[in-house]
Amino acid sequence: MNEISPFGKELGKGAAQPLFLNPINSMTSMRKIPFLCFAVFISCAALAQPNLTSAFNANKSGDYEEAVSYIEKVASDPKATAKEKYWRYRGNIYLNIAKDPALSAKYPDALATAVDSYLKGMALDTHGDYKNEVSVSLADAQSIVLSHAEKSYNSKDFCSAAKSFDLAALISDKFSIIDSAAIFNAAYCFDKCGNIEGALKGYKRCGEIGYNVPDVFRYSSELYTKMGKKEEALKVLSEARAKYPKDSDLLRSEVNIYLNENQYDKAETLLKSLTETDAKNEAIWFVLGVTYEKLGKKAEEEEAYKKALLIKPDYYDALFNLGAMYFNEGLDKEKGCADIPAREKAQYEECVSKSKIYFSNASAHLEKAYKLKPEDREIISALKDAYYKNENMEGYAKMKALLGS
Repeated sequence: MNEISPFGKELGKGAAQPLFLNPINSMTSMRKIPFLCFAVFISCAALAQPNLTSAFNANKSGDYEEAVSYIEKVASDPKATAKEKYWRYRGNIYLNIAKDPALSAKYPDALATAVDSYLKGMALDTHGDYKNEVSVSLADAQSIVLSHAEKSYNSKDFCSAAKSFDLAALISDKFSIIDSAAIFNAAYCFDKCGNIEGALKGYKRCGEIGYNVPDVFRYSSELYTKMGKKEEALKVLSEARAKYPKDSDLLRSEVNIYLNENQYDKAETLLKSLTETDAKNEAIWFVLGVTYEKLGKKAEEEEAYKKALLIKPDYYDALFNLGAMYFNEGLDKEKGCADIPAREKAQYEECVSKSKIYFSNASAHLEKAYKLKPEDREIISALKDAYYKNENMEGYAKMKALLGS
């Protein structure tokens, strides 16, 4: 079989033939090619406008699926998609689909597509001719987005909720409005659904805008820790503590990284050095007390809590922990008393008397903590037990009644 040349001319067998057998005809053919391409371009452009008009009319009449079929036909025409009108029409169509329960299930990305279309249209609307109209549509879309986010969150579909909150924040951002709650909720839901990258990005943004700090720094450090990136976790906490030196949770989180790896010496060394440079910081003394508790250093634990309370007498956490420490030591003493032989009555009574001192100290500190948080069930329960051990039955009954038991 003979070969076919690029121009469709059949070459005969034998010697190679020149490519252009007739220069005049060849030039004529070349001149026709641009006109042919131009004709095809005109044909595509001519089809775009009727499809765009059909999409508009179908959307107006409520036939949204037909509108989608028309608007997507226009998507391949660069001249049409370079105009604001295409994106505005597309946004309107997909927004209507998102509002329709049956169609929204069939087109799950309709809302995101609508928002994306409106935003692209706004970027092309250099004179702002349709700014107000599109703003109203975006506000309508954001309302639906937040409704979806709430439903997804309540049904524990955290990944879907995260995407919806993220989209709501994006819409606000385009109007120079920082929706801090949406940003945080998106990060939190990304965290819950295992999207660490999305969560870290959101928490970082919250830190930058000062929303829900310093907690967001702790959340970020926890994620880094889960990823095995201890150095990144410590860096986040260290930088956060420089901004919030009084926050005991940040300090506790940093110390916990060491404690979880049984690096007790590092935790203790860190805290001791901080007490030297910031001796009036009650949070440092408190966390040092917690660290001593982990290390089983009772005398040092007690001393650390007392120093925290000297700086801040109404420090709830220190009052609660010191009260709990005294209560637990009282229980230990009480157990020791039970081991004393019955014939050693005097020794037993002395032992019980000493245990009651611990219970009395526990009650005194827990009472102060209770005054600071009278609605807290944890402190009510602790004080109830302390009153019982002190044989303060009136106080015991009061706390029991508050617990509803």
